[in-house]
Amino acid sequence: MTTADEYRLLGFTDADREAAEKLAVDPVATADFAAQLRKVMGTFPAEGELTAPDDPLVSVAAFLQTLPDIRRYHAERGISDEISWATLADLGRQLNVNRRTHGDFGLETHWWMTIHWVGAIFALGRLQFLLHQVPDAHPVPGVASGEWVVGVHIPESGPLTPEAVEDSFAQAREFFPKHFPEYPVKTATLGSWLLDPYLLDNLPQESNMVRFGRRFTPYGEPRDSQDSAIFFTFRSHDLGKLDEFPQDTALQRLIVRRIRDGGTWQTAFGYTTL
Repeated sequence: MTTADEYRLLGFTDADREAAEKLAVDPVATADFAAQLRKVMGTFPAEGELTAPDDPLVSVAAFLQTLPDIRRYHAERGISDEISWATLADLGRQLNVNRRTHGDFGLETHWWMTIHWVGAIFALGRLQFLLHQVPDAHPVPGVASGEWVVGVHIPESGPLTPEAVEDSFAQAREFFPKHFPEYPVKTATLGSWLLDPYLLDNLPQESNMVRFGRRFTPYGEPRDSQDSAIFFTFRSHDLGKLDEFPQDTALQRLIVRRIRDGGTWQTAFGYTTL
């Protein structure tokens, strides 16, 4: 049974906590997914080794059911309560995003949250860092296939100031050798529409977003990612609502203007020394 304090530490809003307390999903499916999570927790499962359920609410129930397990794993690795709860609080953040996007309780990004519940990603200040091996299909310059790297992820949690970013990288440089010494890392990677060259060239160069993107050396071929740009900027998947999207910031105006001009936003890739 998840306690009121645990819901708070997981970042649940009052509305999502009330919905979670009333959650009624298939107990067999929930137990099955919870068993999968426990089996691969701390093992960095390969793609396809863990199968998320069709019903995202089953995932939510399984995450809550296995909360003691992932908390125990963090403790066994010597990870502080502060970092553990900050990492797991992405669940509440994602539930809130779902409510803002769709207007109800749900977890559209339940596949993403499995990474947190197997113990592969950690919130270190402003940024999240995902410990993983470089796949053969997507090599990184100067990094051997199978070598361990950390993938940078950017939660919706405030300004992306240079000071906050540098603090996160400093924490990562200390965190991974201390808690995961058997997985040495020297490189950080990023795959994001924030690295789209069009964005970096057309926003003010002194902006936090551009200064962040310029930290990374580009590599590989960008991939079309129109939905990512509008979802992460406006929390919508509907290109038919371009006229309704707010136009209060330079970023919002740039996103809409490029689409109206017939352009396509892309996910691009970059790396930097950790």
